[in-house]
Amino acid sequence: MEDEYERSPVEDISAHDEDDDQIRFFVGGEPQPKGSTRAFYVKKLDRVVTTNSNRNTKQWQLRIAMEAQHANECRKVSFYSPDKCYGYEVEASFLFQRPKSLPKKVVLDTKRPDLDKLVRAVLDGLTYAIIPDDAQVISISATKRYIEGSEMPGAEIVVRRTLSKKK
Repeated sequence: MEDEYERSPVEDISAHDEDDDQIRFFVGGEPQPKGSTRAFYVKKLDRVVTTNSNRNTKQWQLRIAMEAQHANECRKVSFYSPDKCYGYEVEASFLFQRPKSLPKKVVLDTKRPDLDKLVRAVLDGLTYAIIPDDAQVISISATKRYIEGSEMPGAEIVVRRTLSKKK
């Protein structure tokens, strides 16, 4: 008898995705921006230390990497390729919990965090997980909005791979 289990959303998406050059997954939780970085020299350690203004960024990037790897493991053929001939297109849709204090007439999420800093965190999370180098990203499309109905906060991410050389 075959073990029955409930499939995760990642498996459901991958099962219907026949395109080997695309991967799609969802990262649950409150999206975190990359934040500003500061670097300074510590004489006692004799090295440069870099800090991030958002302490939650690293955890968010690790969750992105983990979900990307999980989505990749659910595929028949691995999405990751160390080949530098590929370019990548990234789509990210960030879903935020609507603040209770926000008037109902406000429909657009024009509050912080900044969209560009959210994208930076996603690209850093994808690097080495399913993309060898974020310098290979040739196109980025991103949106942010408030969740509706039974949606969960998080990020819906789609990565497409394209060949950058003519055959």
